[in-house]
Amino acid sequence: MPFFIVFLVMPIAVAIALYRRNPRRFLDGPTEDAPLRLLRWAVGLLSQQRAEWGQAMLGELGHLDGRWRRMRFAFGCAGAALILPPWGRAAAGLWAMVGITAASIALYAGLAVDYRLGAGDWIALGVAGIICVGYLLGASALLRRPGVALPGLLGGVFATLVGLVLSGFTAVDQVSFIPKPWQQWVTVIAVPAAVGAAGTLWRRDPAAGRRVARLAALSAGLLRLLYATVAVAILGGGGPPDQDGGFTVRGTVSDRLGNNIVDLAVGTLIIAMVGWAAAALAGYLVRRTPTPAADPAQEV
Repeated sequence: MPFFIVFLVMPIAVAIALYRRNPRRFLDGPTEDAPLRLLRWAVGLLSQQRAEWGQAMLGELGHLDGRWRRMRFAFGCAGAALILPPWGRAAAGLWAMVGITAASIALYAGLAVDYRLGAGDWIALGVAGIICVGYLLGASALLRRPGVALPGLLGGVFATLVGLVLSGFTAVDQVSFIPKPWQQWVTVIAVPAAVGAAGTLWRRDPAAGRRVARLAALSAGLLRLLYATVAVAILGGGGPPDQDGGFTVRGTVSDRLGNNIVDLAVGTLIIAMVGWAAAALAGYLVRRTPTPAADPAQEV
């Protein structure tokens, strides 16, 4: 019951906090067209060595007329920003997450073909792909923020490692682990809260802490999906019997892959919400901390 209350209340609290902080963001529409937003996104991924080139491309876009002409130019610049070295930290982090996602989806598809899974499993794969694409788009926006890429990605690795330490690293552990109550509190509350608070303290800015928490949630979700899918590929229908019983090998594989998708969505949401709240609380406490009084002897 306590976890159900957390899941129910936290999204509502986050939505209220976002609305109170800036109500107009929910009422005003976008003020920039799609080509300019795309190019700004790509420029944010550039390294310092290529920042001047990015600003030049933004200036060039301002002289172009026609929606399709501007879009073609923006797509070309975005491709150059992502593909051509030297890559910035944001672009490198994005490519790492793209590689993890591609490996997970390819492995899932290979299992679906190998075990001749049904249409429902292919639909589930499509849903997982849509979720992962959304995660990558969200991560790309967060990676562009100053001081967010490194702590956010490290936070995702930390959350993943803690979860693996508690569950076990073997493939059998991944499909048979049932957390104890204290382990649930560690993974659901303690670890996300630590990531969010550390993000705030890293930059002394609660906004940065909230972004770090969201990036950590997205990266942890993709890492866990890859690890869990590899575990299913190793075991197939073997290992401990499913608790529901009565499954064929095909049904067991399908069930395990479906559980991975559920864990992807739910686990990411938990880390993001709890980390967001902890980052905001840490920022409130930091603002309330009084500044040390100056030493009168040093002022003389």
